[in-house]
Amino acid sequence: MFFFYLLSGLFLGWSLGANDTGNIFGAAVETRMLKFKKAALIAAIFITLGAVLEGGGPSGTLGRLGSVDALGGAFTVALAAALTITLIVRIGIPVSTSQTIVGAIIGWNMFSGRLTDYRSLITIASSWVVAFVLSGTIAAFLFHLAKPLVNRSKAHLLEQDVFVRYALVVVGAFGAYSLGANNIANVVGVFVPVSPFKDLDLGGFITISGVQQLYLLGALSIVVGIYTYSHKVMRTVGKDLFHLSPITALIALSAEAIVLFLFASRGLYNLLLSLGLPTIPLVPVSSTQVIVGAVVGIGLSKGGKNIRYNILARISIAWVAAPVLAALISFTLLFIIQNVFETKVQQETHYIFDRRSITKIAEEGFDTSTLSTVNGRSFSSERDIYRELQEHESLSRDDMLRIIKLSEIHRLKVDFAKLQNSGMHNRFTPNQLKRIEELNEQVYRHKWQLQADLAKEAEFELHDSPLTEHQKNDNRLLQGKLDVLFRAFLLEEQTD
Repeated sequence: MFFFYLLSGLFLGWSLGANDTGNIFGAAVETRMLKFKKAALIAAIFITLGAVLEGGGPSGTLGRLGSVDALGGAFTVALAAALTITLIVRIGIPVSTSQTIVGAIIGWNMFSGRLTDYRSLITIASSWVVAFVLSGTIAAFLFHLAKPLVNRSKAHLLEQDVFVRYALVVVGAFGAYSLGANNIANVVGVFVPVSPFKDLDLGGFITISGVQQLYLLGALSIVVGIYTYSHKVMRTVGKDLFHLSPITALIALSAEAIVLFLFASRGLYNLLLSLGLPTIPLVPVSSTQVIVGAVVGIGLSKGGKNIRYNILARISIAWVAAPVLAALISFTLLFIIQNVFETKVQQETHYIFDRRSITKIAEEGFDTSTLSTVNGRSFSSERDIYRELQEHESLSRDDMLRIIKLSEIHRLKVDFAKLQNSGMHNRFTPNQLKRIEELNEQVYRHKWQLQADLAKEAEFELHDSPLTEHQKNDNRLLQGKLDVLFRAFLLEEQTD
């Protein structure tokens, strides 16, 4: 059954392969420096490697934006994003997979009554703008760097041609790897919370997690998109927007590969963190915007006369329309799937403000007098609680989100054998596993109750505010482990 629901994610992967591979190799193919078959093979190999080895970084940010908790919902969200891409690509305009999946997730939040994490949304949206500007800046810098070198070069034109061809292969492979690492979260990220895949221990230090297996399937769907449709989309970026020479095609591709890597690499993030330098958020950025930014940067460096601004305007309109259209399609399809096909698109969630949750909220430092309108009541929607709490001006949006999470009911039962059988025990340290085993068969009503019992082992303890960047990163990694436990121990029957 899971594979049936996954079809929409694979369709989205096909759409990404059809659309975004043009952003990597469109300029090279259109300038005839690379044949399509060679470009497709390179893209297929390195997109898959990037997805499996480093795809987990950006998916965490998408998960904070909205965690789709039912297979039917994940299926519908991915389908809405894929349909949006298909509709816009049909008119020959490359569109951002990142923006369509974000729009579709927001549509699910609206339908399910969940509150959108605006902080994550702002991080993602601002990264799109930064990535576009950064790509153009890098491309302009590389152009001004390469121009005098080419002019002073005494190499024969044929020798230059050979060099550029090899360079396009190397940089293209790097770009494809970065694309897979950065954008695989867009393809199957919504399926991560509901994935049934078990971690595979291949012996020694080699373990393929269930998430990596999911990413591998997504990468294979991208490969199918590359071979079946991507050639038709390469023209807009590769030729129609700005006439690129082989050298400028290499520069544009280099700028794109660098920017995609910056926003995808967990290794680079950790390196910057260890050096005490500002980190770059691990978020899915639009390869479409990045390559267009690079092409525009080159065009402006050459005086801007040959940029086809009408094509750029059409692409820009699609950037704005894509997330809005995806949100509307997602909301509509969710309504149809749930009411016409009677398929669950969200888990039924309850929120209760009883003595236990009110006490916990007070322990977190909140003034419980602000909870007079919700005290003693139960809710089935985050949005309903938010409306009640909005009456108190002393509560910020972050405060209200925290209060809502503390009131959320999740029936959990610690099952150490289940954790072992799923292979997910490999993700935890010996001390952490020992603590989980000590709590075996314990039943909880709230996530924070289980988290508090786990935290009696120091390696399960989250850092308190104020936090350094190191501590924030440690908390994110530990929260990822806690989320694994919450999903593994969640009881199917959620009753009060």
